[in-house]
Amino acid sequence: MDIMKLRSTSSDNIWMIIMIAITLVASNTNIIFSQSPNSLTFDDPLLGVKFQYTDEWVKEGSSLYGAKTECPSLPCMRFPVISVSTYPIVSEDFSLDNYTKEQSFYHDLAEGYKHIALNNTKIGPNNATQYIYSVKSPFLMEEASSDIINYEIYTIQGINLYKISFAALLDEQYDKNLNSFKKIKDTFEIVR
Repeated sequence: MDIMKLRSTSSDNIWMIIMIAITLVASNTNIIFSQSPNSLTFDDPLLGVKFQYTDEWVKEGSSLYGAKTECPSLPCMRFPVISVSTYPIVSEDFSLDNYTKEQSFYHDLAEGYKHIALNNTKIGPNNATQYIYSVKSPFLMEEASSDIINYEIYTIQGINLYKISFAALLDEQYDKNLNSFKKIKDTFEIVR
């Protein structure tokens, strides 16, 4: 009888140790998955915007640059880049559609611009317009020998026009970073 009690006690202890180990592993796994170490927050109270981005990007001022970009000489054009800007609306009859159509019209008049897309979208609850175009670099630099593609999104809130811009070389750099930009765009918030 003492041998049966010893076996039962040993078996219970082993099961308890296994359950504790499983609990510890599961709780550590939840901590690892719930903390996303490469998720960062871009929060600019002056612009009144906030969004999430990954460590593929480096924040400098109101811009994000691809983490592997460098600027070996001046003038410098670092790509890819995501920038955010805001402008006060000075006209009572301001229209987001008219504004982006004017931008497209001016680009059509300028040499080197090529219109790709102009359509309506949303940024959170706000109506927005996205305007995509390519441009030849104004600088004769080796890293900008190909076209530069600009993916701009405009929205308004209150008396401000907000512009989110993604620019990259029109090659594998654009393709590689476009999905990252779209994820960033999906988390964009105006916090004024």
